[in-house]
Parts: sequence; structure tokens; C-alpha cells
Amino acid sequence: MSMKILNTAMVLLGTTSLMVGCNFDQPETECFVQESEYWMAKYDLVDTPTRTAGGTCDDVAPIGELIGVYKYFNPETGTGQLAIRPDGLAALASDDDTTDQSEQTAIGSLNLEQDEQDFCNAAAFNAARVFEADAAGGAANEIIYEFSNVRVYSAPSAPGTQLTGELRYTNKGCVSTYVVRALWPAVGCDPEAAEPARNCGAGSGLNPDFATTCSVGSSCYEAHGDDELTGCCVPSKPIPSFK
Repeated sequence: MSMKILNTAMVLLGTTSLMVGCNFDQPETECFVQESEYWMAKYDLVDTPTRTAGGTCDDVAPIGELIGVYKYFNPETGTGQLAIRPDGLAALASDDDTTDQSEQTAIGSLNLEQDEQDFCNAAAFNAARVFEADAAGGAANEIIYEFSNVRVYSAPSAPGTQLTGELRYTNKGCVSTYVVRALWPAVGCDPEAAEPARNCGAGSGLNPDFATTCSVGSSCYEAHGDDELTGCCVPSKPIPSFK
């Protein structure tokens, strides 16, 4: 998954470079975003999922997943963009010949100056989507991620390493909405481990000031290659999540 996220980021970066010509200088801005394919996002369900055609609605977003987060800047227009690439899109992208990588990635406009709460706001994201065929090779199912009101916390205490926002997720006609809480880096954990380093504490690689918890069902295996880590560290409070 992570290489698919990274490859998409490189394609988008190449597109941005062509758009601005040969000037690769990136002027300093107040909004810093940690660019990486190893962010961990936690999705908190807001309301009861609904299905447009009626009936039960079990095809909801995962508890949490790895996402890629990237910032782009156009020096000619002075505008910024934020790209979000969830695992749920990247994992299916190579088998989808209906959409291209720009359609499979959520891209929104990014305010390059913090607000009074040290958040950099991003809005106007496209609806990112992929199509997957069912097991019998039938009609393709469309999976859609619609992000909105994304805010990256960009203060000296956590320079671009936490973000929040809203997500509207559609899968097999089932629509569910979430509050997104994400942090960098993605760190695997074991909720039963006594060692703090393996349970989101000291030595885990996280900012020691972050308030986090070990979320099972949100595996960081692909980030760490350790199948003994059954969960992933996620923010335990609203963003910014501090002790």
C-alpha cells in the first residue's frame, strides 16, 4: 500500500512541477505539513450509516487506516494544495482502469497561513474514488472518500504532525460520515504490552507530548512489518491531542 501512496504523490508532484515550469524553489510559508505516506487516521462515526436503496448498511469505513499526506505550492499563483491518499483507495488503485491517479486522490486548496489557533485550513477537496469488481466479476462497486473542513495543526509544539477534518464515505451505496483524527508518524502498538515503547508510550517514536491510545483493528503492519503489533497509535483527544 505505502508504495502506491508514494507513487501517486510523485505523479502529483511531477504534475505540479510542470504547471509551474522549471522553478523548483519552494518559498517558506507559515504552514508546515509533515509530508509522508505514513500518517495514521482514526475515523469516529458521527451518525447512523444509511443506504440509498434501503436495507442494512454494513459497508462502512475502517476504524482507522494509513494515509498519505502531501503539501504542494504554486509560486506563480501563491496558492497551496493538500493531497490525501487513504489506504482504502491506494490498495485498489492498480486494479482500477476506470479512474486515473488524480481522481483516486483527494486534493483540496490549502491556506498557507495559520489561523489564530495555529491550524492551516484546507477545503474544496474533490471526491476521490476507485472502482472494484465483485468476486464474481460483476458490475464495479464505487468507493468514494469525500474530505471536508480539514485542519492541519502547525504549531512549534507539533509542526504539521496532527490533522483533523470530516469524511463522507460511500461503499456499495452505504453512506457514513466521520470525524477524522490523524497523526504522524504511524506507530504500531500492542494494547496488551507492558512496555511503553510497544504501547504508544516513551520509546515508541511518537512525540512524548501527544495524547494517544492503541487502537486495535487499525494495524500498522505495512508500516512496520511486525505482525505482533495488532494495533496502531491514534489520538485519544480532539486535535490537537496533547497530554
